[in-house]
Amino acid sequence: MKLIKRISSHWQPLLLLVMAIAVFCFWYFLYPYLLLTREMSQLFLWNGDYFMERIVVPGGLAQYLAEFIVQFFQHPLYGAFAYAAIFLMAQRLAKKVIDRFYPSANKGFSFVLSLIPALLTWWVATIPTIPLTPTVALLIVMAVIAYLPASKQQRRWWVCALIPVVYWLTGPMAVLLLFCALRWIPLTAALFAACLIGSSYLTPYPLRQVVKGIDYDWSSEKQIGTFEEMECDMLERTKAWETIISQYPSAESPAVLCAVILAEYQTKRISWGELTRRMMPGKTDHAAPSVFNRGSQHLIVNYGSLVSAFMVSDIAFLMHLPNVAQRVAFDAMEYIPNYNKSGRALKRLIETAIITGQYDVAEKYISILEETLFYRNWAQEMRPLIENPERIKEHSFYKESQETYAHMDDLFFI
Repeated sequence: MKLIKRISSHWQPLLLLVMAIAVFCFWYFLYPYLLLTREMSQLFLWNGDYFMERIVVPGGLAQYLAEFIVQFFQHPLYGAFAYAAIFLMAQRLAKKVIDRFYPSANKGFSFVLSLIPALLTWWVATIPTIPLTPTVALLIVMAVIAYLPASKQQRRWWVCALIPVVYWLTGPMAVLLLFCALRWIPLTAALFAACLIGSSYLTPYPLRQVVKGIDYDWSSEKQIGTFEEMECDMLERTKAWETIISQYPSAESPAVLCAVILAEYQTKRISWGELTRRMMPGKTDHAAPSVFNRGSQHLIVNYGSLVSAFMVSDIAFLMHLPNVAQRVAFDAMEYIPNYNKSGRALKRLIETAIITGQYDVAEKYISILEETLFYRNWAQEMRPLIENPERIKEHSFYKESQETYAHMDDLFFI
């Protein structure tokens, strides 16, 4: 009985804890590949120029903080913790807002109501075309609302003063401030509209993009990729070849089908000749097979999504086709919807530049990655290879790729 009484008296924090654990398990065990996809779509740099590049546009602070968080998604464990923390933060801020504006509300009802923003952030995170920026913007705006003055008259003046500032820091999510000054909504709405129109003249974005949010939504015109491609991409990156073969016997994506063929070769189920024949039907010269055979009526690797482009680059790289891997990695980086750079793409460009002897290019990209958190150590390990090219012979894969590249035609333009 005592245990039941304790549980009943502390059901709110216990329920919140259980839900936070559920959020963590959801991301870590069910959707880690979506975390990796988000991380490979950006490149967070630890320098002042990067911060200034973000802060000079509406919503820049929210985008900067969102990208700071997403850099940790390279490790799904950290990403799952981050989303669980965001869930808890959204609930606590919503509860604080409700208690401040409706202090006489039933505590149980206000707790249930506070779960709505938290659940909303969870749901939005599962949509690949919506970045983390609007979620971070929501948290910032809720924090501002939670600490507005209790006096209605003071609150209205504060809302008028804060709308331009909060709008510039968070973007269109600042519209939530309007509901904190109900009697002044015509004035605050006009002020908010002026911020939208004015910022479209101050930044190189059209009004429709400013209204939607500069980094609130990634257009579907540049598809991120299917969940099948995301999961297969994660398995390919971790070299889980047996899982790829067993899990995708009849995949729809051409890139996934290529990954299955490569997995069969990696597990010695097929020979090198069979690998190249199936990658490019009709090609007899297996010394320089093309992963892109758009004229073929068989396997056509058409990287119509960001994820499949990265997969194709990996496949070409493992097949010792550095120029093809280089081209597709660059295409993949340019394919990112909000025109971000990509740590994963730059990493591949460094490797292909080392293999093809473009050491100046490799040095440029290494210098960029050295200003990141999770790519810095790898970049520093690559620097000795470009400063002393003879050390490439100590790396078995790079050595083999370099030797293969020296005896093949230039396949950069195909």
